[in-house]
Amino acid sequence: MYTLSKLPIEILYSIMDHLDTSQVITMARLNSWYAYRLSTVISERISQNVKSDGWRIHIDILAKSYPSHQVNPSFPFATELLLLSEYSKINPSTLTLQFNLLPIDDDGLDAIQSATRSQRSIVLFDKIKTNVDIVAYFAQISTNRRLQHVNQAGAAIMNDRHLLSSDKEKSGTAIMGAGFKVQYNLTTHIQEQDMSKLVDQFKSDYDQHKNKLDVLSLQDEAPAVISFDAIHVSPEWWLKQMEIPSYSSYEQQEPQFLEHGYW
Repeated sequence: MYTLSKLPIEILYSIMDHLDTSQVITMARLNSWYAYRLSTVISERISQNVKSDGWRIHIDILAKSYPSHQVNPSFPFATELLLLSEYSKINPSTLTLQFNLLPIDDDGLDAIQSATRSQRSIVLFDKIKTNVDIVAYFAQISTNRRLQHVNQAGAAIMNDRHLLSSDKEKSGTAIMGAGFKVQYNLTTHIQEQDMSKLVDQFKSDYDQHKNKLDVLSLQDEAPAVISFDAIHVSPEWWLKQMEIPSYSSYEQQEPQFLEHGYW
C-alpha cells in the first residue's frame, strides 16, 4: 500500500480536487512535506475566493493627534486611511497568507494599483500624541457590485510613544486577533518626494486645526512616517471569516444595506 507522500505529485493534486479547502489545510498541517506541496493548492483556492467570489479584507485606520502637554485636549486632529487587501502569496512553510494593502478608489470597490506609499501612511511627531486605531472588516462583493457579506474581523490600538522611542527604522506587526496581523514600517528618514509632501501637508493642516491658544508649531520638528504595507493571516482564520453569518443573510433586509457605499 502506498502512502500519499509516495504517490506521484499529479495524483496527490488530483486527490486534493475532491477535498474542500479546510481538508486540504488539515492535510498541509501534517508535516513540512505536505505543507510545501499543498501550499500551491491552498494559494489557488484563496486566489479564487478573492478574484471569483469577491472576498476581501478592508482596513480602516484612524489616527487622532493632539498636543502631548494637553491633559484634556479639546479636539483631536484626525487622519484616516481606508485600505483594501490584494492577495499576494502564501508562505509554503507556515501557510501564512500575505495580502498587500492599497488605498481604496473613489467608488469604494477596488484598490488603487498605482498608489504611492504615502497614500497608505500617516505622520507622527514626538510633541504630538497620536492614538492609532485599526479596525478590519471581512466582506464579500457580488458580481453585480453589491455588498453580500460584512463583519468586523479584528481590531488593534497602536502606541505612538512605543513607536517613536525606537530606532530610525522599525518594522513590526499589530496583532488584530488570533491568526491576523497588520505589518507596518516606520521611518524618520524621509527622502521620497511624495512622503515629504505628506509631512508638509500634515504640518499645514495641523497648524490650521489646532487651538488658537496652542503655541506649538510643527514646522521645525522632525517627523516620523508609519506605512501600512501588508496583512498576514492564517488560512484557518480566512475560512472562519467566510463562515460567520453575514448582515445580508436575511431576505427581508433593506436594499440600501447591500450597497457598498459606506467604504
